[in-house]
Amino acid sequence: MSSTPRIVCFGYVNPGVVFSVDRYPTANTGAYVFAKRPFIGADCAMAAQMLAQWGVEAHLIGNALGADDLGRRTLAQLAEMGVRAHIALRRDLRTPDEVDISDRAGTRTFFVEDAPAVWGSLIEADLEPIAGAAMLYVDWYVGPAAERAIAFARAQGVPVFLNVEYSLRQPDLYRHLITQSAYAQSPMSDVHVVQEDPRAIAEALHTLGVEVAFVTRGKHGSLVIDRSGLIEVPAPVVSVVDTQGAGAVFSAAAMYGLLAGWPTERIARFATTAASLKCAQHGLLNMAVEAILAQAPPSSAVATADEP
Repeated sequence: MSSTPRIVCFGYVNPGVVFSVDRYPTANTGAYVFAKRPFIGADCAMAAQMLAQWGVEAHLIGNALGADDLGRRTLAQLAEMGVRAHIALRRDLRTPDEVDISDRAGTRTFFVEDAPAVWGSLIEADLEPIAGAAMLYVDWYVGPAAERAIAFARAQGVPVFLNVEYSLRQPDLYRHLITQSAYAQSPMSDVHVVQEDPRAIAEALHTLGVEVAFVTRGKHGSLVIDRSGLIEVPAPVVSVVDTQGAGAVFSAAAMYGLLAGWPTERIARFATTAASLKCAQHGLLNMAVEAILAQAPPSSAVATADEP
């Protein structure tokens, strides 16, 4: 990028650990863990970490954590990674842990502690860092806190990138968030791809006013639509070891490309390749932008808005 933009990521923040297994065990059995690693989630936190690695001024607004060893260590680790965290440490809270299980089939199962006071504190977060930012990233699952952050961003003229699990079976569920967002990413697992039409989801998001809509499809790649039409990008073939964080890597790559002013086709190839390469390694992707682009597969325009 010619200049360093400021992106603010908003959502839940909590530390955890990922256990990687060959296959997820059936009930009342177990599995050997071939790799274990700590991480700081959720999606917003992982997107911020990737953006900081690529030289973006990444800010993270999250819920409060406990003023305990884990909470303090979480903030210290974010600072070491270059993320500017706006997270309060409170003595009346205990920092919750998350446990994720990831297998070679691309399945990720997460276990999050029920900590209402921790998650509820997000609604009180200071939103001032959003003012003057180039973009705001928001996770849809944080409820009313997302609405508050988006409203603040719009009042400040800051475009919103929304991570939203959209379904045509409930088309109005997140309409109020989507219609206020400039960009949206909807994740679909390999299972969901056969249950719903990814192209129809992309078109629906675009119809709701999203300038650029991204639909991720796991091993099937991604679909991206803007006013010029629809672009399909296949996913590079990789040996999957850990899918945790792939969606956040895609989001970070998409935002990087958008702020760099790249054509939509290049953004789609970059984000799809980055997310795929992340699945082939433990932890978040540790590769430079240029190296990722060099491995990006070609995309194909499957439709254009100008066609009769």
